[in-house]
Amino acid sequence: MTQSFEIRRLLPADAALYRDIRLEALRLSPEAFGSAYETESVHPVEWFAERLAHGAVILGAFRDGELAGIVGFIAAEGPKRQHKGMLVGMYVRQLARRVGVGRLLVDAALELAAQSVELVQLVVVKGNEPACRLYQRAGFVEYGLEKHALKIDGRYYDDILMAKDLVGSA
Repeated sequence: MTQSFEIRRLLPADAALYRDIRLEALRLSPEAFGSAYETESVHPVEWFAERLAHGAVILGAFRDGELAGIVGFIAAEGPKRQHKGMLVGMYVRQLARRVGVGRLLVDAALELAAQSVELVQLVVVKGNEPACRLYQRAGFVEYGLEKHALKIDGRYYDDILMAKDLVGSA
């Protein structure tokens, strides 16, 4: 079933599609992202195009021209941190869940990461068991917990810190 999905980097021309899925992610899963719907929804499509041109590398999973999921990769900068990168902004639309799209996105992001870094880190909200299982199956291991990482409407959310060693697992 996953063979019908194409994974590719989002370009500035994809900004409208990216804006739609990003805002959906922030609206439906606010606890999973450091940013907020209220913050990003005020930005025009051009802001998202600029982000795609100069920000994290964002990969998208497409089926029949529809964007079903996204994940970002950011390589750290500076001589002391350039061996590390982060997976960020992972989101798969409800209709595309449980068919392997998340794994396709994570695998593509790890393939991209392996070209430039030795270690990939990510943060997942505690309690998001499907995401935790996905990352564990992809070889990520938990190395810490950030208590009260986010506070939304008076409720605290803890973040699980995970990492995958690309050198030791290659």
